[in-house]
Amino acid sequence: MNTNPITGFVLAGGQSRRMGIDKSLMSLNGKTLIEYSIDALRPLCNSIIISSNNSIYDFTGCEVWPDELQVQAPIVGIYSCLKRSKTDINIILSCDMPLISTTIIEYLLENSVNHHITVPVHQNGFIEPLCGIYKQSAIAILKEFIDKRNFRLNDCILVSSHCLVPAYQLSFFSPNTFININTHEDFNGLQSL
Repeated sequence: MNTNPITGFVLAGGQSRRMGIDKSLMSLNGKTLIEYSIDALRPLCNSIIISSNNSIYDFTGCEVWPDELQVQAPIVGIYSCLKRSKTDINIILSCDMPLISTTIIEYLLENSVNHHITVPVHQNGFIEPLCGIYKQSAIAILKEFIDKRNFRLNDCILVSSHCLVPAYQLSFFSPNTFININTHEDFNGLQSL
């Protein structure tokens, strides 16, 4: 079991273009989507920060940190968080993945010991970069990509010291685990599960 301090970051800086409204505040079973992410992180983290340029999250009790650069890209949000983080180990979780459990994040932590970045991977090779462990040692490669204006996070992960955890092999994995909400259809489908 990890005993080092851990910071959890919830990425809520997207523009929700396809949704048309701020999806982080959409309510599912009486709880906002962002609260699902916070609740998944809480048992593992010493502190939880929301990464956003919007200060509408007072109700969560979490501090909100804006991006360092005015570029709408997850890689910029992650880089901005790591630069300010006071812990070596940082958990990054998107605000629109309400079915992520503490258990799966804990499993990623257990597999992150010797790697800068640890993220789940599906059987088809699809990486889930917005549910992962990002250590301070990842800052250099993130900055290198941002400086080159290459904002493709998966490309950055694959050239870093990384671990791809085959989530589909886990006994507690469900095909719905990594559902993320981008459209009203996604949200309606989630409500029907």
